[in-house]
Amino acid sequence: MIIEELKMYSHLKQFTFLDLKLATRDFRPESLLEEGGFGCLFKGWVKENETAPVKPGTGLTVAVKTLNLDGFQCHKELLV
Repeated sequence: MIIEELKMYSHLKQFTFLDLKLATRDFRPESLLEEGGFGCLFKGWVKENETAPVKPGTGLTVAVKTLNLDGFQCHKELLV
């Protein structure tokens, strides 16, 4: 069932962890937009129509959510 659901999103771009790390400038505090129960939300930049990171303030702005693995609420809600 999960595999079938994932196929619905096959048109979405896939980013490597390194791409996201570089796009958010190594998850620096100045890239932090919000911190919540699920984790942190960071702002980053990638080359438009690609996944390659670019200089901050250029390209396409993206939001990168990190997962807080210590939060039980997070785990429970992700399973729903």
